[in-house]
Amino acid sequence: MFDERGLTDRARGILFWFTIVMIVLVAVIAVLVILSQCSRILSPSEGEAALTILPEEVSLCPGDQRQFTLQEGGEAAWETTDPGGTISQSGGYAAGTMPGDYTVKASRDGQEAVAVVHIVACTPTPTYIPTIAPTQTPVPPTASPALDPQGDVELYDTESPASGVPAGVDIQSANVQLDNLHVVLQPAAEDIPAELAGWATEGEALVWVSLYDPIPDPPLVTMRWIFVLDLDGNATTGRAPGSFKVNRGLGDEVALLLAYGGGGYTIEAWVWDNASSQFATGPGGVRYKVSDSRTLVALAFPLDTWTQSVLQHSGVTVNLEAVKGRVAIDTYPADPRVIDYYPNP
Repeated sequence: MFDERGLTDRARGILFWFTIVMIVLVAVIAVLVILSQCSRILSPSEGEAALTILPEEVSLCPGDQRQFTLQEGGEAAWETTDPGGTISQSGGYAAGTMPGDYTVKASRDGQEAVAVVHIVACTPTPTYIPTIAPTQTPVPPTASPALDPQGDVELYDTESPASGVPAGVDIQSANVQLDNLHVVLQPAAEDIPAELAGWATEGEALVWVSLYDPIPDPPLVTMRWIFVLDLDGNATTGRAPGSFKVNRGLGDEVALLLAYGGGGYTIEAWVWDNASSQFATGPGGVRYKVSDSRTLVALAFPLDTWTQSVLQHSGVTVNLEAVKGRVAIDTYPADPRVIDYYPNP
């Protein structure tokens, strides 16, 4: 006969160890599940696209500025290697003064993307003369631009004097002659403001505007710096004169615009297209610079590339000796919206 009490103790022992084994097994499974979930959180899920910075690689002169964005959109934490330059949390990059190769990194949700910045030493270049036959009598350039009257900013809609004008809107001068609107796209070194010396490279055209007071950093309102160019000096070609406030008296074939809004600077560049009777997107290659003093804004673009595009779209042969233009700065949109011109229409 079996001892009933002995059998019960043995069963209890077996049950005890079985319970221990099951507790350990459950704990191990729980740990594995937790580690799996953490791995999913810390790494991109299957099929999720990795971050990509646009542009992925860029070459800049010291002091140049460029806007970086994520191809996937949205915000990220931005940083760059020192002493390559500085970058804002909206992706606005300003190149440093030391040439070399540097990186820009964007981080979000455990993912990272890297772009490469080559800062190259830019030196003044010899005068570049494209093979374009002049068709009109040469107009001699003016060595020192005349000053625009200070405080002549006006309301955009009514064209009456404006008060309480935002800083950085009131134009002082530009590389446009006041009396005949002539623009020297490739000025001699002595006619370029010191802060722009050597910035435009060989083969580039240069337009610039100077201001009575510096642009805030960052600007306090959405702003646009607008350059319109009549590249043959003929008001009967290009966009009809007066169809836009800035092109009164000009038949412009090219419109360049630097805009600040949404936390960064953007460039828009158009060429007049005769076939559609409207502006089309230009061939690109436009660079911008806001000077260290923040009283100068400049744009540079490859002249040969744009010359060919103007001939193709506008049917116009560029005549460097006859180029005319106008510059304007406005706050858009704003209440009230204000604008200043150089020269005044």
